[in-house]
Amino acid sequence: MSLFGGSKQDQALLERDERLRKLEAESQGILARLQDTQELVGHLDQDRDLLLSALERMRPGESDQALAQILFDISFKALGLACFYVAVADWDQDQLRFVLYHEGGRARNHPSRRLSDRAGLSERVLAGRRSVYIRTMEEGHAAGSLLTAAEQATGLIPHSWYGVPLGWGPRPSGLVSFQSFQTDAFSEGRRRVMDALAALMSTCMSGPGSAQRS
Repeated sequence: MSLFGGSKQDQALLERDERLRKLEAESQGILARLQDTQELVGHLDQDRDLLLSALERMRPGESDQALAQILFDISFKALGLACFYVAVADWDQDQLRFVLYHEGGRARNHPSRRLSDRAGLSERVLAGRRSVYIRTMEEGHAAGSLLTAAEQATGLIPHSWYGVPLGWGPRPSGLVSFQSFQTDAFSEGRRRVMDALAALMSTCMSGPGSAQRS
């Protein structure tokens, strides 16, 4: 009888241990989902703050340089960018002018170039009149990415590149480029925020007083 009773007791212990393992697995799953939810809420809060800040600070009639600087101040650190630039297209003069170009930790004077050369990713955005997302450095090279002098000198080359046109007509007024050293750094949700920031800048560029922009 003692052997039979011991067998039942062992079985009960095994069943209890199995229930405990299942409860532990369920608890870990709930904790993981909770952490994912908290991270998502954190990103949503950050995205909301970015857009609200842009709405508060960007005003129609500001110069291209001023609007570009505001967008840089709002987004560079918040989005963890490695490089950021705003370029304005002068279709009549066949010029792409970089009103703000920030890489390597500082602002740089980036030379203008002819739009008709269609030499890089910027021209691809403007010619296609749509956003372009490059996820890897290799993909960028294949798509025609041009290395800057600083990138050639340091070897520090962004892996992710997202270019958004400013405006939706046949001749966009320019583009904004967001770049990161991380591969596939910008989620679809984050790219939508970048689209919204660029759209707001475009609206301000074409708003009252835009003819006096410098």
